[in-house]
Amino acid sequence: MSATALAALKNNAAAPALLRTRDALMRSRAVQRAVRTGTLRGYIPQHVWEHLRPTGVWTVHAPDGAPFWYACDPDDVLAGVVVWSDLAVWEEETHPLLHQLARTARGFLDAGAYAGLYTLLACRANPRLRAVAVEPNPVAQRILRRNIAVNALEDRVRVVPKALSDAPGTARLALPPRITMASLERTADSTHGVDVPVTTGDQAVGEQPIDLVKIDVEGFEPQVLRGLARTLERDRPVLFTECLDARALEQVTATAREFGYTWVRHLGPEGPAPVSPGMSPTAHHRNFLLATGPVPGAGRA
Repeated sequence: MSATALAALKNNAAAPALLRTRDALMRSRAVQRAVRTGTLRGYIPQHVWEHLRPTGVWTVHAPDGAPFWYACDPDDVLAGVVVWSDLAVWEEETHPLLHQLARTARGFLDAGAYAGLYTLLACRANPRLRAVAVEPNPVAQRILRRNIAVNALEDRVRVVPKALSDAPGTARLALPPRITMASLERTADSTHGVDVPVTTGDQAVGEQPIDLVKIDVEGFEPQVLRGLARTLERDRPVLFTECLDARALEQVTATAREFGYTWVRHLGPEGPAPVSPGMSPTAHHRNFLLATGPVPGAGRA
């Protein structure tokens, strides 16, 4: 289906029939393989393939070329970018660096694991690493557990089906239409929610040494950091965290400073770079690296 046809669907009376035809074609594994090949060779532009959903289990590749498996789910909005591009355009400023640092890490905390991509990458980078994957969204939990299973990582990854904050309890998880954006903070596009158990990062990891942490919790990052106080003091892990806007960045860096995390880098298209005063993250580059000192391989000191 051409880009012109896709753009016309919303205003076309024949749109339902065209969409049914597209979906019928996409049930064919041969068609899906052709889409992937065409995408990887540059024949199919992103504004076309991002409307197409892969199905089944696919081989994808870590930055060093090592293969692992990704199980696509009808509810997984990231499956297309993962499978069609083979991770080439998925957080490309972040995942190679995390993969590199995971090679020497003892443990990895994936806070807001979603489908488990960062957990899979960390485990693929280091066969001795053990991971704790925390995900409160029931739909995402299903995808996460399947990805752990198809990669035979059940003995190395512990799933914690809870939300993280600075104190245990229960909370309402807002569930916007895009499931990657579930949050304890209610947003304007949250149509419904679900009550979920809440724990702290310290309780989630227990005595497991943690050298690497990824936090993607849609605005609740400062609370997650406070709930990790013991782990931060004990292990001094390197932190990867998402900051949605300038206010979130200010809150995260201020909270991290309380624990000695004064080295902050923005993970942008030109690589890790110092954060300038008043910086506001862009829509496509919202990830930051925080540590107690310079991180080897992560840009200028």
